[in-house]
Amino acid sequence: MGYDWITGIVVLVSVIFLVSGVITLFRKDWFLNWLRGTLGMFFVLFSVFFGLLAVNVFSYQQMKNEQSVATLSFERVDKQLYDVTVSQPSGREMRYEVRGDLWQIDARVIKWEGVLSAIGFTTGYKLDRLQGRFITLEQERSTKRTVYALSEPDVGFDLWSAIKSSSGWLPIVDAAYGSATFLPMADGAIFSVSIGNAGLVARPLNDRADLALEEWE
Repeated sequence: MGYDWITGIVVLVSVIFLVSGVITLFRKDWFLNWLRGTLGMFFVLFSVFFGLLAVNVFSYQQMKNEQSVATLSFERVDKQLYDVTVSQPSGREMRYEVRGDLWQIDARVIKWEGVLSAIGFTTGYKLDRLQGRFITLEQERSTKRTVYALSEPDVGFDLWSAIKSSSGWLPIVDAAYGSATFLPMADGAIFSVSIGNAGLVARPLNDRADLALEEWE
């Protein structure tokens, strides 16, 4: 089941709670005013919660086996400073200045379990951050590392963190973190990043990237 469908279901639940809350709050024949107000606010609050949940779920992409999630192109600006272009399959492009010798990209993953998985809820992901790293320990300790967020923060609450902290009593869904191995940055190098059951995998796409890997290894 695609994440458009999941978002639609959550939005529908939100609307049901909102309508129930409004009806309860404005019923004239409800003799227990306190209970009416409590129930009405309960429905409205749940409507807000499911509305925020829908927005946050919609920010994740459906994962189908192993698939490409980004292409990274590197252009040297200065010593240990690179202009990095991150291109996503949707056509979105982002540019960052990354310091260091190596780069790494991370993603947040949500896995549906049990009944939800059986009825078609598929694993979802969203790119989380891009970071640089220095090879030498001295530079790593003394120089500020560049780290960039690749996705907008969740609205209202952090969905991934909430699932992660609830894993002990919420067996139907799990949150995982995927990170590609640190790889070298080089002028003109192009790498692809894919995601699958094994996590994130980065591969060279041109000769300059192949050469950078050979020199680094």
